[in-house]
Amino acid sequence: MESNTFFNHDTDEEIIHVKRTQELDVWISHLSYVTDESDWLAKIASNKLNDKALRDLLLEESEQNASILNELYNYRTSIVKYNECDDLECDVYYINLHDTYLSKYVKHIDSYRKIKNEVYLKILM
Repeated sequence: MESNTFFNHDTDEEIIHVKRTQELDVWISHLSYVTDESDWLAKIASNKLNDKALRDLLLEESEQNASILNELYNYRTSIVKYNECDDLECDVYYINLHDTYLSKYVKHIDSYRKIKNEVYLKILM
C-alpha cells in the first residue's frame, strides 16, 4: 500500500477521502486474493478430501465474495462524489455508506475464515 503524505493545507475532507480510498483498496485486494484462495480450497476439498459438501460451501462463499467484490468496485467509482458534498447530511451519508461496506466486508471475511478453518482441520485429520 502506498503511503500518503498530508500537508497543513489539506482539508479534513481530502484526508478522509484519501484514507477511505486506501482502506477500500485494501479490502478489494484482500477479496481478490480470497477469490483465488477459495477456488484452490474448493479443489482441495473435492479432489483431496473428497468432501463435496465442503466444496459446495466454498463455492457458495466464492460467489458471495465475487458479489461483494463487485459492490466494492462500484462503490470505488461512486466514492468520487464524496468530494461534491457541501453539507453535513451528504457527509454523513458517505460515512454511513462506508461503514455499511466495512460491516459487509468484515462479516464476509469472518464467514470465509470459518469455512477455511474447516478445510485445514480436515487436512490435519
